[in-house]
Amino acid sequence: MCQPTLTKVAVTGTVGAIFLILGCVLIPIGNDLIAYFVEEDVAIQPGTTAYESWLRPPTPVYMQFWVWDLTNPEEFLSGGVPHMEQMGPYTYEELRDKDNITFNPNSTVSFSPKTTYIFRRELSAGPDTDTFRTVNLPAITLANLFRVDPRLQALQYLLNELSGATTVIEIPVAGMLWGYEDAYLKALEPRLGNVSTEFGIFMGTNATGEAIWTVNTGKADISQLGEVEAYDGMTSLEWWSDEYANMINGTDGTAFRPFLTPDDQLYVFVDDLCRSGFLSYDYSGKIRGVPVSHFSVPALLYANVSYYPDNQGFCTPAGNSPCVPNGLLNVSNCQAGNAPIYFSSPHFLFGDPSLFAAVSGMNPVRSEHETSFDVEMLTGIAFQVMNRLQVNVKVGPMLQMADARMVNEAYFPILWLNESSTIDKYNADFFISDVLVPQYILLGLIVVFIAVGGGLFVGAALTFVVVQYKKQKYRTTKSSTKEDLMKS
Repeated sequence: MCQPTLTKVAVTGTVGAIFLILGCVLIPIGNDLIAYFVEEDVAIQPGTTAYESWLRPPTPVYMQFWVWDLTNPEEFLSGGVPHMEQMGPYTYEELRDKDNITFNPNSTVSFSPKTTYIFRRELSAGPDTDTFRTVNLPAITLANLFRVDPRLQALQYLLNELSGATTVIEIPVAGMLWGYEDAYLKALEPRLGNVSTEFGIFMGTNATGEAIWTVNTGKADISQLGEVEAYDGMTSLEWWSDEYANMINGTDGTAFRPFLTPDDQLYVFVDDLCRSGFLSYDYSGKIRGVPVSHFSVPALLYANVSYYPDNQGFCTPAGNSPCVPNGLLNVSNCQAGNAPIYFSSPHFLFGDPSLFAAVSGMNPVRSEHETSFDVEMLTGIAFQVMNRLQVNVKVGPMLQMADARMVNEAYFPILWLNESSTIDKYNADFFISDVLVPQYILLGLIVVFIAVGGGLFVGAALTFVVVQYKKQKYRTTKSSTKEDLMKS
């Protein structure tokens, strides 16, 4: 009578065990399959989805500029604290291309990036012909070069008289960015011959090829994906005062290795910053329905050596300790003409109190002024990038500038920028259907197999125990009844 029941229990238990084993086996096999397809798809090589995105970003990239307008020039020139008010944003869309692409035998690819900037009035606070008041960068650069030689200072004084140059100038936004006619260069043109009379912070970078980069394709070792192997022929930099500071670490910011964890730091080499840096994990969230992790540049990246000794190498010249105040990076050595340029986060975020005491108008807000990457951890794809930077120039008393002899020392902000990109709905939906949905299906199968198999197996085991218990109880009862009959 119990045999058919035990047979059904055995069959159910066997089916459950098979389902359970299949579910458990699918875990490592599924992980291996996902890893295989991710590695195949994110490597920088023709035919992969990542390659097309690497060639040209699938979503718009914008460069936004905010310029700092000096509202009290007379007070500033008389030794007062300069008061700044930001104007902007002035937004340019970046059209990115890569020229001279060459795949090398050692799993690297060399290329020359080219960026074309197109002004987008509808995304801007005004036309880029808007003017603002700022300091005369060529004059200050020359004063910095001539500061230790009285004869050269006298020469600049004569040049000022000849050119009519002033310490404070009013120029268009586009002029500061892409070039404006400079009084010094215009005065020197008849004497120097065929030279440009224009100066601009980003002059000559619009729609022109840049330095040659060589990065790892990840084909041989996916953990090296996007790592910069050489920049402009250099495998290490030459601007800083120790080997650590001169190292070229990380990617160019367009790709990171897959399979990231919150314990990882994202290293990036930024040529405009003249150094490598890193971002640390902050928190997790979602962008257009895709889970991402938020990484940002920590305060210690701009920290003084008193707070972060590893930054000693960024003190220039060597041994100049404690270097610049917290929040600044002296990039004079890697600027044309050794211009006294200092980079910082916008509004002096993470800056020393002395920076705020010397310049008014700064109002740092971390969420608005930090540099951050929101990264999908499985693939290493950045779904949102906010690359923010402020350009400052060091000012102080300049004897050769008649109107600047009373200027107090300060790190004077010129402009700040945000190079940003956020994945659009189309590409986010494509990522969900192409990457996440297969994962969810696989996870669902694993859960179903383990849940159903485990349920069947446990149910069969319990049924077997109950049947055996009833069978034993039946035997015991039958035996007791027989004994009672014999006694009676």
